[in-house]
Amino acid sequence: MDKPPEDEQREEQDRGRVDPSNHGTVEFLVRRMRHKGDLPTFSRHIIEINNKLASLTAINLSSTGDLANVILKDFSLTNKLLRVVNSAFYGNLSGRVTTVSKAVFLLGFEKVRMIAAALMIFEHLQNKSELAELQEATVASYMSGILAMDLAEQMRVDRKEEAFICAMLFNLGKVLVICYFPEEYQEIKRRMIENSIDEGSAARFVLGIAYKELGMAISKSWNFPDKIVHSMDELPSEDIRKPRTEQEVMQHLANYSNDLCDIVTTSREGDMHAALDSLARRYQNSIPLSAVQSVTLLETATSKVDQYSEVVRVNPKASSFLKNIKKLGQPERAGGAEAGPERRPAPTAGSSGTSADFLPRMNRAEREQVQTLRNGIQEIADVMKGTYKLGDVIYMIMETMYRGFLFDRVVFAMRDVSRAKMVGRFGLGDEIDGIIRHFNFAIRSAPDIFNIAIARAKGIVINDAEAPGIVRSLPEWYHLTISAPAFLIYPIVVREICIGIIYADRKTKGILLTESQMEQMEELRNLAVNAIEQKRQGEA
Repeated sequence: MDKPPEDEQREEQDRGRVDPSNHGTVEFLVRRMRHKGDLPTFSRHIIEINNKLASLTAINLSSTGDLANVILKDFSLTNKLLRVVNSAFYGNLSGRVTTVSKAVFLLGFEKVRMIAAALMIFEHLQNKSELAELQEATVASYMSGILAMDLAEQMRVDRKEEAFICAMLFNLGKVLVICYFPEEYQEIKRRMIENSIDEGSAARFVLGIAYKELGMAISKSWNFPDKIVHSMDELPSEDIRKPRTEQEVMQHLANYSNDLCDIVTTSREGDMHAALDSLARRYQNSIPLSAVQSVTLLETATSKVDQYSEVVRVNPKASSFLKNIKKLGQPERAGGAEAGPERRPAPTAGSSGTSADFLPRMNRAEREQVQTLRNGIQEIADVMKGTYKLGDVIYMIMETMYRGFLFDRVVFAMRDVSRAKMVGRFGLGDEIDGIIRHFNFAIRSAPDIFNIAIARAKGIVINDAEAPGIVRSLPEWYHLTISAPAFLIYPIVVREICIGIIYADRKTKGILLTESQMEQMEELRNLAVNAIEQKRQGEA
């Protein structure tokens, strides 16, 4: 027999109060989530992205390559990131961005990291279930992020990408519960209604922890910065004071954006404007927006969701959340005035006037490769017309090779003149750190294939490294450490001296490059040569 509501609420309050920094409840729930899908793999990828920022103190050659390499491991994420970077979010960028390396170069390491992490979370949650509630929750989370980013821009807060992810992660705990524990989620809703208790109390009773505490604990385990984790904490229900620190600014933006979305989600149509007025009064000292201005903010953000619907797989026509926003009519918003002229619908992704559809669809693999190579070569040439860092250009070249030719690994090695050695400097692909560490050999008159390529100053392509004639030409260091079934070596020759090589391989033998691809490979190698020559001339 169920207990009276007041007893149940009191019992819950006595049981609850879980310390988010030290509780076994989170570990128990995470273990349950792991058994239900690919959370471990997904989590490792996010942690890897976040760790790249935490471990670096400056934006340098290594940081660009490290981050690009993590993102490039995920084909879908790479394409989504480039679509966003080329969308209206960053309409002020000069020209199209076709490589992750250039995105890092233009936007900065941290901004790209934020965008990548947000897209990963959003896509993962959407892929987990077709439940309408989960789809709506992810749309609302994404909308909250857009609202916070727009507000940050209006308030001249520099870190608008950080505001985006703070707001998007705000309801992470609730979204995870909907995703992984749908039965418990329904039980939480039932207890809220039947026992007249708040959402946090109901969640604690059913799960042993509130949504907010779960979300903060999970985001902390993913190595998101403390600033982001703490921004997920709820503000008091009374009037909000003016933020005093950058941390509080992020927290206020995240809370306001999600409170605004909650009004759209939970308020009855006739009550929405009263709720917006109440929200305006509560935040008047922190985010001074009137109810009318908040509706405008919502409408602007909705148009952006429409524009990026293809990127984030949102169907605007099927979302009741977005429909509720559009129901905020002009007459009520203007205090009873007549509605203004009908607005033209915002262009959607892929329509004329946007650049979000510059990439071909992912199911057209051959077209994807061709366009990646074509765009990459053009982008590199354009960058070299202005002022550039040599490392950035080299990474763009390697990334274009990696994605355009579908290599498993690409390495750029430089000549160490003092020791007469060729030394691996940086690269992209699987287990690349170990590959670079072993990529170290003496430059000498020797019959091994690497020194032959250097002596001839010509590229060598090996489609089957297991062929008897090829096996005999493989140096011992390569045979013992890397030993790929198919690979190529392209020397970088400047003024008749080989100053470096480009190495690339695949884990299966077969044709590495077609005839047309050989020409593109030569073109990319020549771009590397020209970039180095230009820099040397500039230094001279």
